[in-house]
Amino acid sequence: MKTQSVSRNPLPMYSGTTLFSANALPSAISARKAVSRVHQLGTPIAARQLRPTTLLKQTMRFPLASKAKKPAIEWQPFPSCLIDTIAVVIELRHKPLKRIASDNPNVNQKGTFELGVHSKFSSKIKARVMSRENREKLYIEASIPKFMTGQNIVGLEELYGPCVSLINAVLDQMGIEPSEIERAKISKGKFQIVRVDYAVHCACSSPERAAAVMAALRSLIFAKAKDSSAYGNETIYAGQHSSRWTLRAYRKDLEIKKATRRLPASVYGRKTLLESVENCVRLELVLRSPELTRLGLSSPLSWNTAEARKRMQVWIDRLSNLNGVVPNMEDLDKLTNVSQLKLRAWLTGDLSAFTRAPSTFSACRKEILLKTGIDVRGEPSVELQRRALLCIRDVFKQGISFKSYPGKWDALCAGVESANALVTGKTATHAKR
Repeated sequence: MKTQSVSRNPLPMYSGTTLFSANALPSAISARKAVSRVHQLGTPIAARQLRPTTLLKQTMRFPLASKAKKPAIEWQPFPSCLIDTIAVVIELRHKPLKRIASDNPNVNQKGTFELGVHSKFSSKIKARVMSRENREKLYIEASIPKFMTGQNIVGLEELYGPCVSLINAVLDQMGIEPSEIERAKISKGKFQIVRVDYAVHCACSSPERAAAVMAALRSLIFAKAKDSSAYGNETIYAGQHSSRWTLRAYRKDLEIKKATRRLPASVYGRKTLLESVENCVRLELVLRSPELTRLGLSSPLSWNTAEARKRMQVWIDRLSNLNGVVPNMEDLDKLTNVSQLKLRAWLTGDLSAFTRAPSTFSACRKEILLKTGIDVRGEPSVELQRRALLCIRDVFKQGISFKSYPGKWDALCAGVESANALVTGKTATHAKR
């Protein structure tokens, strides 16, 4: 039985031409290009002959976006540093605290050995007073600026003079008159300091920046510090349970919006203070008795402005290596939440942040282009990234500056008389008359 043979036509041979000829057919040209690409891949870069006229530029397929409506947010950081809470032990023989508290509207009894002494600005602002050594000494703990002025946003960096003023103000509210010897010791700074809180503000200009700084501080403190803890996104501690020192970071603007922490109406410059501290992260360094003794700072005469800043600067330097970036555009909040998230990812180099579905991508691109001036069709240029993004460590460094307000101290201590009248009801009485 004969098998049927299948005729196979041989591949055509083109006479007078080769695969590398200029007259080659399209299939041959494609093969030539393929061979050429393979050859290039196996050839060192330095040995390749590049033809500028035939190269495909990156911008022809992925255009670099380099425009933005506003390149950056310019802000003047709010400068404020101050000594806040202090605790002292003074020599002062006194009556039992129960007798001191009786019939005194400025004092609340808190057990056998502790009183809560009200500030003249508000009954919610108190000093802790405890009896020591069989009524031979008094322990007084209070925020100097808050007790004396009704707020602790601005204050002083000096300790000796303000501390003496605080002691005398607390004793006046308690109705205690020290002896001449006891008053002389207080005025000369002959008492022991067992706690000092020093605070500085980092002005971040926007809620987003403030939140980013807090998040970066939380990550760094949890990674580096011992005994670290956090309460939501509002407060972060390093060494919270230490008997020597504690560092605390929190949003000061959020704290004073709480009902129990609001500034009294009688505070001098209240509106300006509230506006100034908006979007501020506050750092507080708490030094307790063992650490103060070790540093030789247990006497009020040992403290000065340079010493206070030196102690805080150590921690600022430790916390300056914050990671991450934050958008630096004023119009970002005009975008939808989804568009904001996509734009942030795209600015950091994620080119897949936007879907390529024509309708979805077109609408999102149009919104971003209209409100920010950025065209997300392509990839962000380095220039655009520098203008549209800001390193969190730069926000932290630029937002902190040391400044106290001794020139405003007397006015802050006096408060606003009209507001005092309003609180006591005198204004309403006069209006009726």
